[in-house]
Amino acid sequence: MFFKKRANTERVDRVAKLYLAYKFFGALFFAYPVFYQFASQTITPVQVGIFFSVIGICGFIAEIPTGIIADKRDRKSSGLFGTILLIAAPLIVFFGHTFPAYLIAAVFYGVGRAFLSGALESLVYDHKNVSRAVYRRVNVLEITYGQAGILVSAACGGFLFSLQPSLPFITEAIAGLICLALIAAMQENNKADYIKPTASHRQHFAQSVRHLFATAYLRILVLMGITFSVMLGMCIQFVNEAAMIEHNLQPDTRGFLIAGAGITTLIILNLVLLKVLKGDVERILYLAGGAVIAYALMAADVMSLFLLGYLLWCCLNATSSFVKVMVHDHIPSSHRSTITSNFKALAILIGLGGSTTAGLLVQSTGTPRAAYTVFAIISCFVLLPCAYWLITHQSMSGLEPRPLSDSN
Repeated sequence: MFFKKRANTERVDRVAKLYLAYKFFGALFFAYPVFYQFASQTITPVQVGIFFSVIGICGFIAEIPTGIIADKRDRKSSGLFGTILLIAAPLIVFFGHTFPAYLIAAVFYGVGRAFLSGALESLVYDHKNVSRAVYRRVNVLEITYGQAGILVSAACGGFLFSLQPSLPFITEAIAGLICLALIAAMQENNKADYIKPTASHRQHFAQSVRHLFATAYLRILVLMGITFSVMLGMCIQFVNEAAMIEHNLQPDTRGFLIAGAGITTLIILNLVLLKVLKGDVERILYLAGGAVIAYALMAADVMSLFLLGYLLWCCLNATSSFVKVMVHDHIPSSHRSTITSNFKALAILIGLGGSTTAGLLVQSTGTPRAAYTVFAIISCFVLLPCAYWLITHQSMSGLEPRPLSDSN
């Protein structure tokens, strides 16, 4: 059993169990595999692109304000409101089925995700019955639960659509209702040393930025995390698919490859990686070294090497939250949600320019392998030095840096 108490291990609290259940049901995107097919019945490909752009823009604009609201009011309410918006979004898409309806749904998706971003993980991290060690166990389990949810919805979405076009959208909304019930059952009981922020919204934001870059350790960790996340994002957006097309993989083959890689990743995570990668040093080495190897393999013009690199990339993508957990250990609880939002907003902002640059690179060279080559070089000259500095810093101190106090 996942939650069974073991010797020398702390018990996983009820709020953490509810959070893990939420991570599974919150990852059930049944409409995603069939969205383009359904949307293209009434709107153009350009309008589909606008739909996703509006989601990104709204999410970026709302990211920091919603983080401030979560810190200054309460994180549970932010999670509930965000979930309500996400329940409505797929229903608006299906029953509206016009371009204006898609734009309204895009706003709901973007703002809803922003309200959820960092709110619930901050609630769990700062809960009085959740220690750092327990939160790390929860983070390991949430990776498994989230990946399982994605695989289940990817496998079932197309089947539900073939039975009745409305089923993926309605089922996704039902999964959202389950998430709403799970969040409602969570109790926001913070640790004894938690201090409720009292500064104005503007001051709170300024303080959160200072906290995010307060120490050399955090600055290097943020640099590594942002660089890692941006490269992952560019691969998800188009580079991976472009590479598969260049290797002459047909659409159905690409679908089977993605699904198979997801299942294999889940197996590797639970049988090997999550058992081996216990400490921060191991995780830092894995992320930096893994990125260099994965992108170098994917840059090769050999199918077998590309597939091996792609599998490693899937494992890296699934465990990308490792950096965020390390950041949590070094920031004050009073600003946690806002700092998490700052981290994500910074990644989105840099990613906007990075995506355009990667697109121009692929277009000018005529191959996505050029992007992988650049990613491998960046990994060598940014991620590896960052990893070396972070590990050396920990080795020299003998301890991880202490988190900041909650004082201004």
